[in-house]
Amino acid sequence: MSIFNPQMRTYRSVIFKLLAYAWAAPNTALGILFGLVILGLGGKMHVVSGAAEFHGGIAGRYFASRPRPFCFGAITLGHVILGTCQKQLAALRTHEHVHVRQYERWGILFLPAYALSSLWEAIHGRCGYRNNFFERQAYAIEDHQKLHTALCAKQDKADDEYLHQPTKPL
Repeated sequence: MSIFNPQMRTYRSVIFKLLAYAWAAPNTALGILFGLVILGLGGKMHVVSGAAEFHGGIAGRYFASRPRPFCFGAITLGHVILGTCQKQLAALRTHEHVHVRQYERWGILFLPAYALSSLWEAIHGRCGYRNNFFERQAYAIEDHQKLHTALCAKQDKADDEYLHQPTKPL
């Protein structure tokens, strides 16, 4: 069987995906524990693009109402995203899924690396959240996708206007 066989690439990608899930599993387990608390307090859960999203209930309202820096819209732990409500999850999905990919790369090292990056930034007088290496990466990808979406919408509008112009008789 050739290494260029498409079927072999499919098997390889499945194996790599399973390894990524296993590498992130300790963080995912922590996220599931928090997710179960959210469910117990009236929240809901959906699976979106391979990540479990927990949201709402008393816990969601509590964290949404906290003053900064203790309030948040969503937080990711492995393949689990904990959000205050479904609307926030939809708005933050791209950003949070970047963190899911980061957990797949960094595995059990992600949380210590994230904390060290925040500490480094704070020691140097910068915002430990916004200047965090992992957050900068997530915001950059989120901004890129927003720009791409806006450009596609602009092109779609131009295409619609062109296609719906009255035709001139010959």
